[in-house]
Amino acid sequence: DVRGKGNCSSLSTGLVTEWPLLSYAFLPTMLINCLLFFLMAPAKGSPKPRVVYPLLLGERAYDGRIVIHVHDDLTLYLRKSSVAAPTMRVLTEENGQPVTLFFNGEDINTNLYEDEYKLASIALTRNESFVYMQGLISPQQRIEPIPISGRLLGDVVPHAVYDIEEKEGLYKTALKREHPAIDGRAYQRWPQAPQNVPAEVTVELFFIVDVPHHSRFSKHQGLLSYLCVMINSVNLRLSAARTPRIKLLVTGVDVTKNETYAELYPHNKEYIYDLGTLKKLARYAYENDHKFGNPDAVYLMTGREVYTVYNGRFKEGQGIGYVSGICTYQKVALGEDKPGLYSGIYTLTHELGHVLGAEHDGDGPMTSGHPGALDCPWDDGYVMSYVNKGPSHHHFSRCSLRQIQYVISRAGETCWATTRSGYVVIDQYSGPVVPFVAICKGDAADKDSTIENITVSATTCKLWCLYSRPYQWNTGRGFSITRKHYYHREFEALDYTSCGAVKVCVQGRCITKESKNPDTRRTGEQKLPTKPGSQTNNQE
Repeated sequence: DVRGKGNCSSLSTGLVTEWPLLSYAFLPTMLINCLLFFLMAPAKGSPKPRVVYPLLLGERAYDGRIVIHVHDDLTLYLRKSSVAAPTMRVLTEENGQPVTLFFNGEDINTNLYEDEYKLASIALTRNESFVYMQGLISPQQRIEPIPISGRLLGDVVPHAVYDIEEKEGLYKTALKREHPAIDGRAYQRWPQAPQNVPAEVTVELFFIVDVPHHSRFSKHQGLLSYLCVMINSVNLRLSAARTPRIKLLVTGVDVTKNETYAELYPHNKEYIYDLGTLKKLARYAYENDHKFGNPDAVYLMTGREVYTVYNGRFKEGQGIGYVSGICTYQKVALGEDKPGLYSGIYTLTHELGHVLGAEHDGDGPMTSGHPGALDCPWDDGYVMSYVNKGPSHHHFSRCSLRQIQYVISRAGETCWATTRSGYVVIDQYSGPVVPFVAICKGDAADKDSTIENITVSATTCKLWCLYSRPYQWNTGRGFSITRKHYYHREFEALDYTSCGAVKVCVQGRCITKESKNPDTRRTGEQKLPTKPGSQTNNQE
């Protein structure tokens, strides 16, 4: 979205790290080792946090919700949630070579909880009476444990509650009239209402996270957990959709240093141009669609400052996306976020709303048949408006939900289909096509083992499978805890297994593959625009 504001300001953030193991002498070692917390040092000049002592009150028998007293004004009734695909892929680099790692999404889902009434999305770990909370306790506040040393004098762990800061003047100027949304289906006609729309549609979402953002996280698991907490928060807003129900599923993230999708300000690389980057991002996502697992939507989360151009002048932006772009060439959006601080949660919700089909509140449809949002005034202050009047700012209007349901119900069966597993899809070459996970699962030591990640060596063309197996460890304090034993095995990579950006394994050697241009489009009915990204005058 384009927002008219003052001059751009520089980004100031701290380093995101895992919680230091030795700081928790009072807690069993393995429990801390399993946490996916991703602490960020407070930004310089940020408000002092409120210190709270969350107390586990118990678990309700009739619905299984965990009841946690955060402070006198807030008690959460948390239920289990799930947004991570069973197998999540991380595109990264090792020793200068591109590799794809796989992570068990259930490890993230195990710790993911929500309170749909408070709009809380939490990564929570507990041990008897101790609870550790990381995430959003409301749309306006985040929580994280406070690192301490020594033993606790009770059954509570101190946590810090921070207000989620939005940039000053973020909603002061609304340019919705002068800058209509970019329509992802401008070159297509809406099909008639299809038959047999699923009762629930899962939208597979893949992230691209740039270097200034992902470098703040010390581990890939921490970044994945952070993204899942945010998407779980978006799902809470989408839960009001009924026909069909709509749920976002995080399938993975690209954290490679190859940022060919980014159009940076020439004189200061900390600033990224919204519209120029959006066009490049669409091409980048299209060219890497098979590596990303053919997702329905792709979102760039940037740690840079987003800027736009309005009336020939640079203005500070926040995000931009194609309207109704889901499952098309233009299925992309981008938004700014201060890593670890959840500052981009509104932008993420707003821009994904566009990709799923929602125009700005108060705007009519840009394509024939689309319902538009004329019936919902801009000043009512829902998600698809910049006006912030309080609670409504964190909910989709009835017009937004109607548009999203309209677009999803007409996206087609190919778009509705869900891969879910995150398996690697090998390019169109002869030879066996066997998912990496299937190879590793076939030779796991026992049925209790879990695949933690998978890599392919470009040097040896070996498939490296890392497993974990649970076992009980006696603490000597009258109780036992579950720990993990890690081990790995190597297997010969099958011929034509990807071992680099343009390389495959053949007879044990990683060689440059022949030039091929497989069609990575998701549907036969949704055609590639004849002028991809050509709407240069429309900014959103």
